[in-house]
Amino acid sequence: MQVMPWFATTFSTLMSRYMAKKLHHGLLLTGPKGIGKYQLALGLSNALLCKQPSINGPCEQCQSCHLRQAGNHPDFHVLESEKQLGVDKIREGIAKLSGTAQMGGNKVLLIPRADTMTEAAANALLKTLEEPTNNTFLLLITDSINKIMPTILSRCERQILSLPSVSDSLNYLNTKGVEDASEALLAAYGYAPLRVEEALSGEEDISYRNFSDGMQALLAGDANLQVQTLANKWQDNAPQIALWCQQMAHDEYMKRQQAVDFKRYEACVDAVKTLQHAGVNKSMVLFGLLKQFQR
Repeated sequence: MQVMPWFATTFSTLMSRYMAKKLHHGLLLTGPKGIGKYQLALGLSNALLCKQPSINGPCEQCQSCHLRQAGNHPDFHVLESEKQLGVDKIREGIAKLSGTAQMGGNKVLLIPRADTMTEAAANALLKTLEEPTNNTFLLLITDSINKIMPTILSRCERQILSLPSVSDSLNYLNTKGVEDASEALLAAYGYAPLRVEEALSGEEDISYRNFSDGMQALLAGDANLQVQTLANKWQDNAPQIALWCQQMAHDEYMKRQQAVDFKRYEACVDAVKTLQHAGVNKSMVLFGLLKQFQR
């Protein structure tokens, strides 16, 4: 897994600081979902574990690199969490950092979803951030920095990562074999290229292309297309559908300046708000919204 090309400069800057012994032991990588924060953190971890790194990354030849390539480096630890990262998991990770590095180099703890830490877990991590053992690096990643406790924020150095340019994103998607990659497709996924890639791999319940095809048929007045059918089909992804409809209505209004598009946009805003409430009938909300687009 390689560092995304748009983060190459960020990576080399961090490595230059490391080699000058000026890299902070606690780094928090924050930015939008789907831009490659994890790949950057993993690339940095690999280089920190290497015996002969350069600003371009690990040497891939030393014993430490070979162990890492095999997936069993004893000084590299990842704390994964599906929903919440509890205190026991954090303590387990901290315990692995407490001793001497088995390979005689650095120890790295990677927390991919730091915003899922419970308050107790965050408090348990504080002491390690305040008083790390020798040659220890903690790399935290988050899409939602507002969910990180202030005490954690104050003890980490933040690396605020931005969306790549449209051209960089489209170039990346083209190299990945994504056909018909366009700015509109990027926009549907918040201009995050890895979100586009994930969606088109079939790992998401609904892709923007499926949505776009359905909406084009609706806008074209397809007599065989029932609004209720679409509403039922898309109800499990109702919040995403409403956001896509909102974006579509906004784009059309900016192009045409027509009252009908503004009316649709307002309906979308209302639907997005309504869908935030628990227990709402999603199919009914979508039905009312999609009727605005039917011709």
